Amino acid sequence: MGNDLSKLSPKGVIHAIRTRSQRKTQTPPQSIKAESVTSNLASSPAPTPNPASTPLPPVSVARPSAIDGAVLNDEDAVYWHPSQDESSDREYHQVQSSDYFLPLDMQEQSRLDLQHHMLVMLFKDLIICTPVKQIMTKKSTKVLDVGCAMGTWLDAVYRIYLNPEYHGVDIADELNQWDKMSLAKCVFGNVLEGLPYEDNTFNFVHQRLLFTGVPKAKWPAVVAELARVTKHGGWIQMLEYDMVTYRQGPSSKMLGETFAAMLDKRGMDIRAGTNLVGYMKEVATISGGSMRLANITQKTVSCPLGWGGKVGDLFMQDSEKAVMTMKTFLPKIMGMSNEAYDDLVGEFKSECTRNQSFGNFTCVYAQVVKN
Repeated sequence: MGNDLSKLSPKGVIHAIRTRSQRKTQTPPQSIKAESVTSNLASSPAPTPNPASTPLPPVSVARPSAIDGAVLNDEDAVYWHPSQDESSDREYHQVQSSDYFLPLDMQEQSRLDLQHHMLVMLFKDLIICTPVKQIMTKKSTKVLDVGCAMGTWLDAVYRIYLNPEYHGVDIADELNQWDKMSLAKCVFGNVLEGLPYEDNTFNFVHQRLLFTGVPKAKWPAVVAELARVTKHGGWIQMLEYDMVTYRQGPSSKMLGETFAAMLDKRGMDIRAGTNLVGYMKEVATISGGSMRLANITQKTVSCPLGWGGKVGDLFMQDSEKAVMTMKTFLPKIMGMSNEAYDDLVGEFKSECTRNQSFGNFTCVYAQVVKN
């Protein structure tokens, strides 16, 4: 069988990896042989991480399904909540009503820092909402970051724009209380239950990558909540990811689609980036006509995964850290041992580099109009 899993079905990959893991005590581990990809996608042009790139992948690249190859063996693990974890040395939030399942500790913050630098390189800027830059030089400007964690984005913006007053909100109460260069006033809060601010408080509201914690049914209300705390004429900027990897191999397909199927089962939106514009258009209806979003602008950028230079390296580091963090429950969902899961992640990394895999990040910004 060797190390080439490209001709196997998802279930076949699981069997191969399990078998390989069982043999490890008898056979020294072998390095994965880098082989050229022979699929008809190999000849298609590689996506360029460019802010001006098209929202869709190259036409010669088949648009994959997000969950067709999913393997869900443990329903209980699908709905894993941080409150169930009594043995891990990781720290999690204590909000029972929140479905967010990733850690909220310094180890996770290091991953978020990698992710931050990757996104800045990908979009070529911290503030993709170009019109708001006109007010970022004023001391009267108030900026809010929803899901701020330790305030990485806030501090980075502050280094460029010193005058605004910065605020942050997050369910990670311990992290967001750390001292920040921006002197941001950070408080505990859950956007799903309403932000702890009065109407018309901020000139610019930022939120990114909450697709693992916001249920699909609640996205329109979340967007409306951001608009509520934004002043008339102010701006909101949101950035999300579609849980779809293009040019997958069998291991990356199985890992990605299982994670996507888990999110889908939990009621999350696995195409949150693509759907942002639609959610923004629902604000007028949700608010009863008291406000709406105008000048909606979308920018989607393809990011290489494990290739294409520094940005691709950062995306792979971010992805690897994320899937290893989910080792608490993903192996159970997939019906494999932790050792087999480690092998699967290793195959995933090799395949993404070999196949020149990529994913799409979408930023949408809009101006708030209050009637």
